[in-house]
Amino acid sequence: MNFEYRIRHPLLTPSHRPPLLILLHGKGANEDDLFALAPHFDPRFIVVSLRAPHEMAPGYYRWYERTGTPENSVFDEMEIETSRIWLIQAINDLVMGLGADARQVHLLGFSQGAAMALAIALTSPGRIRSAVSMAGRLLAATAPHAATASAMQHLTLLIQHGSADDLVLPSESVAACQLFAELGVAQGIREYQAGHTISPAMLKDACNFLTVQLDRAGMPPHDTTLH
Repeated sequence: MNFEYRIRHPLLTPSHRPPLLILLHGKGANEDDLFALAPHFDPRFIVVSLRAPHEMAPGYYRWYERTGTPENSVFDEMEIETSRIWLIQAINDLVMGLGADARQVHLLGFSQGAAMALAIALTSPGRIRSAVSMAGRLLAATAPHAATASAMQHLTLLIQHGSADDLVLPSESVAACQLFAELGVAQGIREYQAGHTISPAMLKDACNFLTVQLDRAGMPPHDTTLH
């Protein structure tokens, strides 16, 4: 696994291969950013916070370059595609290297990380079981690689956005929700009184959503033996 990440192992010894939750940070952050949220997630998860592959400056990373205004953004399509392929390989490496359940891989991303989570849901749905998009968007550059609707029917998506977000407009999440609805994907969108941030309400709903995904899959409870 030739990439940087932070990890929280399941809090109790699992009785089978554990589910994997991968956190994808926004532009200008690193693997420490979303890892601060790890204690909030269901204890059954292996929680991994990944560092994006493109360095902006020491300690600052992005998934792709974006210039222009929120209403008229220009995206580096080559960086988007590089990151998409990189992330698919990273998911594979983490599942194999950590002994996680390949049928229970979940993504949670913020801003650019959310866009990448939606990109994987659209183009490689077989790699994941669910995704949480916080202040994200669909990237037009990923559309040519979209999977068939039938390949997405196992997915469940939670799309979240702050109503006062002036960096990634809430309409971006509405558009994503509409597209996945047309593809027959189980999804829901929630708007919050927040800007371009992860509010406590957003985090609470995301944690509840992810726990429900494990419960629906019949993931067994932990043994009582601590690591």
